[in-house]
Parts: sequence; structure tokens; C-alpha cells
Amino acid sequence: MLEKKLCYARPRRVIQLAGMTVALALVAACEGGKPAAPGTAPAAAQKPAATAAAADKSAVLASYDGNNFTLDNYKEATARLNARARKSLNESVDRRRQYIENDILSQLIYAEGQKRGFDKNPETLKRLDELLRHLVVQQVMEEQQNATVTDEEVKAYYDAHQQEFSTERVKASHILVDNEQLAKEIYEKVKADPSQFSALAAEHSKDLSNAKRGGDLGLFGRGRMVKEFDEAAFALPADGAISQPVQTRFGWHIILRTGREEGTVQPFDQVKNQIKVKMVSDSRREKTTKFLDDLKTKSGLKINDDELAKAMAEEGGADDEATPPSPH
Repeated sequence: MLEKKLCYARPRRVIQLAGMTVALALVAACEGGKPAAPGTAPAAAQKPAATAAAADKSAVLASYDGNNFTLDNYKEATARLNARARKSLNESVDRRRQYIENDILSQLIYAEGQKRGFDKNPETLKRLDELLRHLVVQQVMEEQQNATVTDEEVKAYYDAHQQEFSTERVKASHILVDNEQLAKEIYEKVKADPSQFSALAAEHSKDLSNAKRGGDLGLFGRGRMVKEFDEAAFALPADGAISQPVQTRFGWHIILRTGREEGTVQPFDQVKNQIKVKMVSDSRREKTTKFLDDLKTKSGLKINDDELAKAMAEEGGADDEATPPSPH
């Protein structure tokens, strides 16, 4: 998100001066273009434009301050833009002309800023260091996202998990509460007298979208609910069966199966792309989680919760009921 903050923080006068090309560059940086490495000047400034001696090798598109801006310079600069920005430039000669003019203006503005010492300003250097840190972290995390899955692995997964691709549906009701103790108490009550389920749902369930209907969720297929809930609901053997309390990220659930529809297993060709996406996603998540866990273990990371709570209390920011944020 740092790139977006920097993009939107630019003064309106600079954007107006740079015109459409700078706007395109900002779009590229904010929406997937390749930003220049921290510590480098703008495109035209970080590498001198082609001189007259090189003119024979690349057409001269513009000249300024004793330098030439060549076709090679243009290609190099636009390569950092995303596909949408490049397409926009190719829609008219005027847009390409404006891009070149403003790319050169950015160099001239940068040079003027250097004369004024802005490149050595402590606040500028601080922001540059923050951006460098962000980009390095981003690059390391991108490495953890590399994952490939073979067709053989996809087929093996399908063969071992065919029930996941069944069109079978179940109908269920649930009671959702915040803590395990209350969930156990409710479970014991409905286990002793299942007829109480609807009333207990209306009284205790924090899922207000269906609490007054006895917690009725209707019919749903596999994969529609969060994993823990899904597995528990489809594991119930018969209508009227009630699950032990099941924990998900939403809280604790007691699930009552109230119906079931038979289904068929979807053919492999119909679901293989779905399986591949899932396997790649799972692999990335597992690889990233292991990487982060290893970092924490090797560094001996330990957070002193007592001191943290004490500091927050002193600042009036403690909230005993707050749920700690997920690291993932």
C-alpha cells in the first residue's frame, strides 16, 4: 500500500505540471507497474539520454539541454508502465508526445531539486528508506509465492478427494456463540432435548441473520462454508444429528443437520482448473507460513504481552475484549 500512499500524496501542482504522462506513471506505480528502484532518479534522470553519437542507433525523438531523448529511451521508460497505461499511450501520437515531454520535464525538475538540496533533505531520505524497506519486504514475500503444480498432482488430488467435488447438499441449522464454555453448555442442552435447538438459537446465537429462524442456513453444497464448519456439517450421519462444538474464525458453532440431497461427482475435466488453483494457493500459503514461522523461531521473537498491556493501559488504549489481529 505504500506506493499508493506516495502516489496520492503528490501535490496537485506537480500533477498538473506533468500532465497526462505523470498520471500514467502514477497509475503504473499504484496498479501494478514496475517502480524504479529506491535511491534512483526518475526515468530520464537515472540514465543520461542518448547523445548525438548514439543517434545513428536510435531515432532521436526530442532534444533538450544538450541531450537527446531517443526511441530507446522511450521504450525503456514505457517498459515500466503496466499494460493498460501502455495501451493508453498507443492510442494517439499526442499522448506519446505528451509522455516524452513530461518524462523530460521530470528530469529537469529532478535536476532543479538536486540544485536546491532536496535530494539530501532528511524527510526525503526518511521516506526513501521507508520505500526501500517496503520494496525489499515485497520482493522477499513475492519469492514465497512461487509455486507450481503438475497435472499428475492435480489428478492425484482429485482421485483422493472426490467427495469434495460432489454436488451433494445438506441442510443445517446452527447456533453461533463467542466462547467454548457457552457452546458446550448449549450442546449438552440440545443433546438432552433436540427440540430446544430453535429456542436456544433465538436466545444465544450471534448470527442474527438466521437466529430467529432457529439458526436455519438452508441447503448448501461443499465448499460454501468455512472449512471447519463444512467438514463438520457434511460429516453428520443423519438428519437430526448434532455436532460437538466446532470452532471457526467466527466463533463456536453447534450444528444440527436437518436435510440432505444426493449428488454426483463432477468429472475431472470439469474441475481440474479449480483444483489447480486451490493447490497452488495452498502451497503458497504453506510456504509463506513456514517461512514466517522459521524467521520467528530463528530470531527468538518474543512479545512481552504483560508490558504491552501495561503500556496500553497507561495510554488509555487497552481493550481487554479486543481480538488480536491475525498475522495472516
